[in-house]
Amino acid sequence: MKKNIYLLLIFLSISINSQEFKGIIEYGKKSIKKELSEKSKKRKKENPELFKKFEKVRNAISEAEKKLTFKLLFKNNISIFKVNPMLQSDNKRAYETAIGGYDAGIYFNDTSERLLQLNAYGELFLIKKPKLKWIILKERKKIGKYNCLKATTVIIINSKGKKRVITAWFTPKIPVAFGPLGYSGLSGLILELEVYKKIYYAKKITLNSEEEIEVKKPTKGILVTENEFQNVGKETMRKLKKNNGF
Repeated sequence: MKKNIYLLLIFLSISINSQEFKGIIEYGKKSIKKELSEKSKKRKKENPELFKKFEKVRNAISEAEKKLTFKLLFKNNISIFKVNPMLQSDNKRAYETAIGGYDAGIYFNDTSERLLQLNAYGELFLIKKPKLKWIILKERKKIGKYNCLKATTVIIINSKGKKRVITAWFTPKIPVAFGPLGYSGLSGLILELEVYKKIYYAKKITLNSEEEIEVKKPTKGILVTENEFQNVGKETMRKLKKNNGF
């Protein structure tokens, strides 16, 4: 009898461990609304017509952002994050501005590395992203039905070493260490990410659906570190300024 129970426990353990934990998370994007700065208020007062044109452009970009959707695909300990294809926009320039340079990339994560495949400066790059160091704070909030914890990390955004704080809200109820734009390493799915004055937020969560999920590591592109890629950008801008007489 004891032998049969022991064999049953082994069978259940193997069965549970062999099951895949997979999911598809759809994200949206929006701008963080802020009060006008004193400088902007002054410009509005001095040249209301020009300010009105500027506001029109900004509103068009904001509307284009609302139409963007992104997809995070994960299977066990690997994931891919990328923008969903969008139909031709009425305002192509607003759409191109809304999608931004980094939104167009493909982000790959597993337990050992973070990669970004990105078209930039006329080349295809495969950028090795550094491991993130998160600080979990005391703030808590509910997003949908999930209780979320707040965490922050600091990234270097240019070759001069300029830093920026990134904020994430994650839920341990969904135990996968992934999120938008390749941000990862927390003990739960990131449902909301604040980066570059934008918010990426989960719109739809589908776990363990019957749909087949394929997560492939990108392999094409010039392999560079984050710092090397930033130096490429710096050198490209230097040449551009020189060619234009600056």
